[in-house]
Amino acid sequence: MCDVCKAEGLDSQFMNGSKSRISPSKLFRVFKGQTATIKLCSIHDIQLFMLGEQRFLLENLGFLKHLNHNRRNFVTSSF
Repeated sequence: MCDVCKAEGLDSQFMNGSKSRISPSKLFRVFKGQTATIKLCSIHDIQLFMLGEQRFLLENLGFLKHLNHNRRNFVTSSF
C-alpha cells in the first residue's frame, strides 16, 4: 500500500484503478544527513515528480507527520 495513502486515510486502489502499482521512492531532504525510502502509488509518484520534494510534503501534511512519527521505519542510510 502507498505510504501517503495510508497516512492520509485514502483508498489507493480506488484512486489508481485496477492497474495500480507501487513504486519505491527516496526523499533526500526530510531528515538531515539521511535518506527516507517510501512506497508510492502512481498518483503520488507523479505528484512528487511534478511538485518536488518540499511542496509534495506541504501538500501531504498528514504524511509528513506520519513520516516524522515513524522515522526509524523509513530511514535507510546516512551520508
